[in-house]
Amino acid sequence: MSREEIAKPWKSYEEQLNLLISRGLVVTDRSRALDYLQRIGYYRLSGYWYPFRERSGPFMFLDQQGRKPAKKQRKVVTLALDQFRPGARFEDAVKLYVFDKKLRLLSMDALERIEIALRVDISHTLGEIDPVAYLRPELFHDSFSRDLNNGKG
Repeated sequence: MSREEIAKPWKSYEEQLNLLISRGLVVTDRSRALDYLQRIGYYRLSGYWYPFRERSGPFMFLDQQGRKPAKKQRKVVTLALDQFRPGARFEDAVKLYVFDKKLRLLSMDALERIEIALRVDISHTLGEIDPVAYLRPELFHDSFSRDLNNGKG
């Protein structure tokens, strides 16, 4: 495939929004939708309107000879089409995006708390043994200290 066959044609934000509307996505506030496309981007948002797209009927890919694949390799699938399901709204895709962002931030906050607590527990435990325990490879598992010392310990 050539680069031209892979590349998507450039579209203004207006054209992007018109394309979505022509495919059946309901836009109740055009200026707000344009603002989201400008700030978040068409392709980033596209993952969030993916669930609202129409699906093809079930089908199976054929092998290179045009026959059904062997039973263990058969897989019936459906494809997401370009058209949107009736009632699909742009604002619902944005709400999914915002929910996902908040969930991601909460997850990162929770992971950071776990990481800090683990670091405190490790440093406190090692500090009780020796205030500079991190400099004593013999206190660690062999593979850990050997890897840290480039195999010299």
